[in-house]
Amino acid sequence: MYCTKNHYYPFSGWKDWEVSLWLLCSGLSMVKVDSFLSLEMVSFKLIHCIYHPNKCLPLSFCSAKELCSQAEMLPGGPPWMSQVIPTVHLTKSPVILYWCDPLECIASLLNHPFFHDQMDFMPHRVYATAQ
Repeated sequence: MYCTKNHYYPFSGWKDWEVSLWLLCSGLSMVKVDSFLSLEMVSFKLIHCIYHPNKCLPLSFCSAKELCSQAEMLPGGPPWMSQVIPTVHLTKSPVILYWCDPLECIASLLNHPFFHDQMDFMPHRVYATAQ
């Protein structure tokens, strides 16, 4: 329900999502993320942003723990499955095949709000030459 109004839910918007994505993918420890979030220019306090609009990056979270809890609210994709493939030859580690159910992948794409008006199911002809 919230995703239809805010495509970046549970984050407040694009900037909030962009900083969150960087922090989550950066490999920083939670202590380092908390240290970054304690900087004066990175503030979640609205009153600070009103008085210092050029010196703040308002975020919807104020700690690494809150960031992780918001990230856990993000919708997941289809689950990954795995199977060990037996081999005739010895290997250092087992051969593992990973896959997702193709029908669940298609359902995930069709139900995604970003693609709501972007898909065209009408057939059309593609010509190889001008004739």
